[in-house]
Amino acid sequence: MGDLLVDGRDQKFVLFDQLDIVKFSESEIYADFDVETYNMVLNEAKKFAENAIMPTNEDGDTEGVLFKDGAVSVPKSFHTLWRLWNEGEWRRLDIPQEFGGQGMPMVVGMAANEYFEAGNLAFQTLAAMTRGAALLIATHGTKEQREKYVERILSGQWTGTMVLTESGAGSDVGATQTVAERNPDGTYSITGTKTFITGGDTDLTENIIHLALARVKGAPSGTKGLSLFLIPKIKINPDGSLGESNDVKTVAVEKKLGIKGSPTCQLSFDEDGRCIGELVGEENQGMPIFFTMMNESRLIAARHAAAVASTAYLHALAYAKERLQGTEIGKPASAGQCPIIRHPDVRRMLLQMKAYTEGVRALILYASYCLDQERMARKEEDKQKWAGRAAFLTPVTKAYGSDMSFRVTETAMQVYGGYGYMKDYPIEQFLRDEKVHSIFEGTNGIQALDLAGRKLGRDSDDLFKGHLEDINKFCNANKGHRTLAHYVEILEAAKDALADVSTFLAEIQKKDFPVLALYAYPYLELFGDVTVGWLLMWQAVIAQDKLAKLAEAKGISEPGGLEKFVAEHADAAFYSGKVATARFFASNVLSLAAAKAQAIKKADRAALEIAENVF
Repeated sequence: MGDLLVDGRDQKFVLFDQLDIVKFSESEIYADFDVETYNMVLNEAKKFAENAIMPTNEDGDTEGVLFKDGAVSVPKSFHTLWRLWNEGEWRRLDIPQEFGGQGMPMVVGMAANEYFEAGNLAFQTLAAMTRGAALLIATHGTKEQREKYVERILSGQWTGTMVLTESGAGSDVGATQTVAERNPDGTYSITGTKTFITGGDTDLTENIIHLALARVKGAPSGTKGLSLFLIPKIKINPDGSLGESNDVKTVAVEKKLGIKGSPTCQLSFDEDGRCIGELVGEENQGMPIFFTMMNESRLIAARHAAAVASTAYLHALAYAKERLQGTEIGKPASAGQCPIIRHPDVRRMLLQMKAYTEGVRALILYASYCLDQERMARKEEDKQKWAGRAAFLTPVTKAYGSDMSFRVTETAMQVYGGYGYMKDYPIEQFLRDEKVHSIFEGTNGIQALDLAGRKLGRDSDDLFKGHLEDINKFCNANKGHRTLAHYVEILEAAKDALADVSTFLAEIQKKDFPVLALYAYPYLELFGDVTVGWLLMWQAVIAQDKLAKLAEAKGISEPGGLEKFVAEHADAAFYSGKVATARFFASNVLSLAAAKAQAIKKADRAALEIAENVF
């Protein structure tokens, strides 16, 4: 059953063979952890996901959320799962020790949580949002706020939410209308309505701590005038016990396409004039505080998407090996039906899914690795180096990761054919659950503008001397590779196309920003193609070396002998698959990079110039 969630062999290959995170133990921050600890955590995460989480996924979707008499109930199975989740202290895994966590690297937390989200994404949205709230309070709250809230949230006694969106202020957060008014005792009275709030109400816990953006009366307009407030659903007495209602009301629960076991709520603050909030940080610093957590939040959004894609791919793979349909091409009809995995088009779809699933996983883990490196860095220049890489990779990981993960899940349904569209199999639920990831935590169009409109213009040196230089060094080191040189050349040409179009956009944004905005997403997609291509080719070089050593140890030198060896040896098959995946991606995706770059550089303005009544 576990093999239907995450390819743990691939995950560990990225962590230990590609990123070599064992070296993290050389840092004082992660000195307590070694490869045995990391393996234990990942193995236990797999067991918990397949035994406790995965069985709740279907009933979470069919039972859904109940909203009655102003109160929200989540699926019954979630209550037992919440208790088990809290007992396992999984929320603490990569929270810093000074905040009450276990202090493991972020990259390990990302890997472990992929299992959980592949098992039941709806449940995990509640767990992840609660973790984020605890970490934000621990990082930016006062000593009193940390003591009052953090441990109760980390333990699962209370949940936490992030409350940004309003009906007229989604991507345009600066249009927020929720108001905060100062009280003589230092608290604030909060008035407003928020929508699309994940976990906005639930019967899992006795209290919910909302972290909400609001504008203090008299503050500047736009995002510069937003402040962050801590608003408990139930007020807390001086002795720590729960008091009266804090006038936070659930107005509605959204009826959604997917993740139906996760309550997405519309909340009203201060209908009766009694909603009190505590300021987090300073006034007018709400957005900067949120953005200190945004890198991680957007990587988590990508991880949500990748986890669904992972289980969708593995389900489709298992189905393709079992489903009999048609005769294998080149064989007589008398040979009978064959498993559909033997049909060329199905093999193309499966390898495409494998490439994007493994490529996006590597992208998420590498971006997390950069944040870990930033945290471990002792010198300011090293800290800035890794921060620069993470800054460029974050919007790409979120947008490219979620869009390509949806493509994987969609293709998985195609492998199933008509049965994938039916409720007989879980693919249709995966597809419904998957779509939200390109929308929340900042739509993918917003991510593209962040990349091309903000980061490229402001920090282009970090791109050319950092991320692109890393890819360039890899290409130079492997140009003469005895089996992969041709594919490294394709990667190098794609990297050059990305560098060229990056220069073009950095210049054009100063004189024609609408054109930059028009081509921001195609640029982000090209950025993702090249980065994932690099990560997959990096893996292929490692895998080819390991495969050659395995074959040499067995005395195998002939192609026929190697083919038989791969068919019979699990490690050889894995490494061979890594090489084939990189070849496929280079030939079918990276080879298109120059054409994509040229299309951007043509800067055709048809979409800007067309009259609206033509649409």
